[in-house]
Amino acid sequence: MASLATAFALCAGAAVMLRAKPSSAEAPRTWDVAAERVRRDADIAFYMKRVSEDPTGALDELRLAALYLQRARERGAPADLLQAETSARRSLVNRRAHNAEAYRALALALIGQHRFIEARAAADSLVADDPSSVSARSLLGEILLELGEYPAADTIFTALDQSGVDPAVGSRIARWAALRGRSAHARALLTNARATVHEQFGVPAEQVAWFDLRLGELALTVGQHDDAAQHFAAALAIVPDDPRTHLALARLDLARDDAAGALEHSTTAMNLGEDPMAFAITSEAYRRQGDSLESDRYLAAFETAIAAAPPSAWHRDWQIALLDRGRQVDAVLAQAEADLKVRRDVFGWDLYAWALHHAGRNADASTAMAKALASGTEDVRLQAHARAIGMTGP
Repeated sequence: MASLATAFALCAGAAVMLRAKPSSAEAPRTWDVAAERVRRDADIAFYMKRVSEDPTGALDELRLAALYLQRARERGAPADLLQAETSARRSLVNRRAHNAEAYRALALALIGQHRFIEARAAADSLVADDPSSVSARSLLGEILLELGEYPAADTIFTALDQSGVDPAVGSRIARWAALRGRSAHARALLTNARATVHEQFGVPAEQVAWFDLRLGELALTVGQHDDAAQHFAAALAIVPDDPRTHLALARLDLARDDAAGALEHSTTAMNLGEDPMAFAITSEAYRRQGDSLESDRYLAAFETAIAAAPPSAWHRDWQIALLDRGRQVDAVLAQAEADLKVRRDVFGWDLYAWALHHAGRNADASTAMAKALASGTEDVRLQAHARAIGMTGP
């Protein structure tokens, strides 16, 4: 029996149908984002009906998982990640043989929920099904990076780091390169991937815009604010209401000491998406404007929003935001210590060091921060934390 992959291809978790690039005589490419979303929601309704009528089908559940993953990326909705996980697991219950793509969808859904140990198990099954698959190996490598298992990730990505790779694979190699202190190489990989997806018609607008968003985030991470602004603007030109891009612009505005701009973009992100960081950034923007009442109000809203998630699922950015405001220091420190038992990565050590610093344990913070800096990751926040702790670098 042919693999489901022959009928269904996932590019970062979503179905992609490609057609040839138009000739130069054709009009410049545009994206009808609203129409894409209407089709996606209609497809979700269609496949929900199909699985309700025939709950034994593996392919329909797999299609649902991909569609939920797509919507989760667009809106940042945790409920869609849970639905994607459920559909992927049902697909595997219905058929494990020749159903490798369900493991991929499951791994992506679990990554989105920060359940990296379970995601690794799914990725291991994916690689076991086809050890030669570049895509499967790169997904496993991505999870190993999240877990801080850098030697194993190095082995995978060193072998994969070649020209002409698929954009999804290239983006994972870029993340590895950036974490290992090679930001210029990461930027080159993402730039090439971006050019490729711009020539692939049928790729969802959100995925095309993501490459500019990622390039902007990389630039912001290393302090290249003008480049970041350029890429964020390019992302918004494709998907004007992407809450992730507005949130990234709010971060950029704060880095540029533009509280008014940060407030505009963070409130837009708040209205469009579900990431609690919008509350935290709004609070910080009001604080910088001297409005302590509004700042405290949004900080309280942020704490209320993240309280709904289990501590194991808390994003590091949420925890850093709490520490920056001196909130829940003991709780974040305990979470950071527990997290390091599972994820001994650069940002786990950074979080632990920052929590120790806020707890008044600077000697321990210096030890932890040295481990965060050991990989040579270029990140202005890491360096700022190191300076605050009393260090000057790796």
